[in-house]
Amino acid sequence: MATLSMFYGIIVKMNKEDREPHHKPHVHGWHAGRQASFDIETGEVIAGSMDADDEAMVRAWIKIHREELFANWKLLSEEGTFFKVEPLR
Repeated sequence: MATLSMFYGIIVKMNKEDREPHHKPHVHGWHAGRQASFDIETGEVIAGSMDADDEAMVRAWIKIHREELFANWKLLSEEGTFFKVEPLR
């Protein structure tokens, strides 16, 4: 799984998965032993859960970097490569 960014103790990763609900573009956020998967298009949690503040930060980060995340999704699924994304500041 590719680590795209880290901010405020949150680690955001991405990998391509073909099965529901993970076949659509998404990222995984980890913090304090909790994990959630977020739809890149909507920012909605599609699996798991994190503290509300952590989820809000990941959603904000997704909103800021949506185009980069879609580009990374395509790169990762087609070529197996990715690029780092700026952290939330």
